[in-house]
Amino acid sequence: MGNKELDKIPLTTESRVLSIFTEFMSRTAKLDDLVDAGKRFLMRFDQELGYFRRPQINKDLIAVSEIIKCNMTERMKSYLDATCTHSHQNVQNLSQLHNCMLGLQDILKKAKALLDESGCLAENAYKVVTEADQNVLGVIQEHVVDPLENQTIFPEDQVDTFDAEEKSASYASMMMVIYNMLKLDYTMQEKIVQSLSLTTSLSELETYCQMWNLRPYVDDDVMRHAWKSMP
Repeated sequence: MGNKELDKIPLTTESRVLSIFTEFMSRTAKLDDLVDAGKRFLMRFDQELGYFRRPQINKDLIAVSEIIKCNMTERMKSYLDATCTHSHQNVQNLSQLHNCMLGLQDILKKAKALLDESGCLAENAYKVVTEADQNVLGVIQEHVVDPLENQTIFPEDQVDTFDAEEKSASYASMMMVIYNMLKLDYTMQEKIVQSLSLTTSLSELETYCQMWNLRPYVDDDVMRHAWKSMP
């Protein structure tokens, strides 16, 4: 094989990996959109459950007692007999809660499909790099870190100095790290949705909303670097 052909191998590998990386980040963006949509459904579930379980009117309060006495109509009496709730409102609340659950389940289904595709893309990038040169395997293993450690990987000032093979390895490693983070994020969301019910306390729901919004398994520094690395 001539020198010119040898020179083309890293470039071909890099272009293939960059193409895979672009597709990978496209799916990452779609997953981000689903997270935002899921947050809206979860907040709506919290709101509707609060309406459904709102406390009864305290008739022992002096002001409330006076209002009731001054307005003891048949409608007021039936309202009090119904424990201060409208049946049609309860039906609407239950319907909204059901719709929120369906929405969250649909989002999880779509997220799982995108996550599986992302995993395949990350594996493909890894194979492209290792098939081009088995020596690059050591570079990949050197850069892959546990996303839970919150360690910054691939300093920006190093990316431009990598040669073609090392740059391809860095992109492949980045995809693997991001995929692991997104997988943990999805698992958390799945557990939250599975925990939702009419008996879920409002304090639990508040915590779920915070966790969903914070995405504790996703390292913002890694994600910012990934977006800056887009070709």
